[in-house]
Amino acid sequence: MSIKTIKQRIAVVAVTALTAGFLTVSVAPTANAANNVAVGTASPTAAAQTMNIATTTNTDGVADLSLTSATNASVGLVNVSSLGGNFHPGTTQTAVLTSNGTLVVYSLGSSTVGDANYTVVFTATGATLSDTLSSDGVNSTLTTMACAAVADDCVAAFKPNSGATSFTVQMYVGAQATYDDDGSASESGAVSAALANPSKGTLKGQVTVTVAASNTAGTLSTANSGAYWGASSTLSDLTSDVAGYSGSTDGGQNLYLDVRVRDAYKTAITDTGILQAVATGGANVNVAPSGDTNTGSSNTDFYSGAAPDSEEILISNPTGNPMSGTVTITWNGTVIATKTYGFSGKVARVTLSSPVIGKTSATNNNIATYTLYDAAGNVVYADYSGTDNAFTPPTGLAAASSLITGSATAVSLSATGARDLSINVSTGVVTSGRVTFTCSSTAGKGTIGLTYTNNDGSTVTSNTLAVNCAGDAVKYSASYDKAVYAPGEVATLTLRFFDSKGNAANDITDVDSDGAAGEITVSTSGMAQTVSGPSDAGSSGADIDQGTLTFKYAVGTTEGTYTNVVNVPDVNEAATAANLTGTSAVSASFTVKGATVVSNADVLKSIVSLIASINKQIQALQKLILRR
Repeated sequence: MSIKTIKQRIAVVAVTALTAGFLTVSVAPTANAANNVAVGTASPTAAAQTMNIATTTNTDGVADLSLTSATNASVGLVNVSSLGGNFHPGTTQTAVLTSNGTLVVYSLGSSTVGDANYTVVFTATGATLSDTLSSDGVNSTLTTMACAAVADDCVAAFKPNSGATSFTVQMYVGAQATYDDDGSASESGAVSAALANPSKGTLKGQVTVTVAASNTAGTLSTANSGAYWGASSTLSDLTSDVAGYSGSTDGGQNLYLDVRVRDAYKTAITDTGILQAVATGGANVNVAPSGDTNTGSSNTDFYSGAAPDSEEILISNPTGNPMSGTVTITWNGTVIATKTYGFSGKVARVTLSSPVIGKTSATNNNIATYTLYDAAGNVVYADYSGTDNAFTPPTGLAAASSLITGSATAVSLSATGARDLSINVSTGVVTSGRVTFTCSSTAGKGTIGLTYTNNDGSTVTSNTLAVNCAGDAVKYSASYDKAVYAPGEVATLTLRFFDSKGNAANDITDVDSDGAAGEITVSTSGMAQTVSGPSDAGSSGADIDQGTLTFKYAVGTTEGTYTNVVNVPDVNEAATAANLTGTSAVSASFTVKGATVVSNADVLKSIVSLIASINKQIQALQKLILRR
């Protein structure tokens, strides 16, 4: 409809300028409403009480207003979205339009909503009507139009006012009786009232439009583009690194980047171009890989085509050596991201350490720790399932039978238990694992060892680790770390456990079972607080360390010598069961002594020193008298 037709409508309707304010409440779209779509896509089908934005590609620079919704076309429309980042056609719609553009909005007429007397109103702030379709009236300032009892599409075109940086278009819907409240509920009366006061109806749609000086849609924005680390080549639409992934892994794994190529409106670029990745430091790259195993064969690769946004880049280590460097990613020659990567190398060293004292005739919980290193000293990855205390030992790790001697009759990799297992919970990387060794029925010493075979066939042998095997605790002793403490000083009480042969007892047997009857007790004589020390968990790797348990507590402030009784009921029972005698509660003594306390020995020492000094003085005086 032309401007001339609009002016004629003004003369017929003769309405006053719009003076009412705007509602800001958000009203959800109807269930059958069609969502808006991306710019350049055929416009969605009109729906009752829903305000859609015309997004069909325009080729002649003139806005298209049609009863066929799909052909409705805006001019200079750059982007359509909503505050929620989607295309919902509710009251939070957003759009970007060039300053010389035209925004076309539309809705299905009232006859489909169950009341042919409904009135639809489009009204704008910061913009002016340039055309309408199926309109029954516009106001004198060309900011508002109304459609009454129209079965066809109600369509309006708005141009931003000169100098405007943004404008708003709203759609209100109301019954004729709502607008024409004089009781007549006439169509003309409702239209006149709606043009004068649109907000008497219900707000059903709103779009806030940003006016851009020029159309930068589809033009690369480096601020909105980038690349982000993730878990595999199935990445999609990342906007930051996935938690725990920072571009570091071992030489047997691959690294993955998800690439974002976007314009100033954060819209994915769909133009054809070249997405390129170049790696320094020796890594291979593959842009848009077809799978996790397609690692590429060069330090540079590119993808030529449309839709580069959310393409993946696979980075791999072609050698077994430690490696680090950068990957630079460009779109049509412009750098959009530079990421630092790192690979550890193949296994170059295996260390065994921290063995417990194993239990005779047993394997479970006879534990030692292993750690794998590359040539640069990096800890090499070991597989971890993500479940607490469960992991799979690295492929290639095996027992070195030639290094197993003495009481250690076998060694095996263990897949459960937390003792001496160090896990990076963010990445699931095990930095050390564990092995279990089997003890024979006889207490004694032995050695264990491991080998690791790399993928290239090279073999690495661990150190030879000495291990001890012993029986259960049937005896114990107690001692303090010092004989004399200052008032209130922290004391350390150490309990040592022994098997029937006098060896330090194994670290596996429970010496502090659940229940009061099995609790270790320490009398509190001379103590500033009740003693509660560590207990032995027994089943998952004992809390006993090398046959000992330690307790720390503050001694009292009253000076004197104290003897405390330590009782370990479980060990007493084990001794009785083994027909051993003499095992019962033991005692340990200590002294609390302040700086001002002087002992009898100190007094006697001072007296002797004083007498010696007096004797020297007498002798000197005698010599002086004889000379005279």
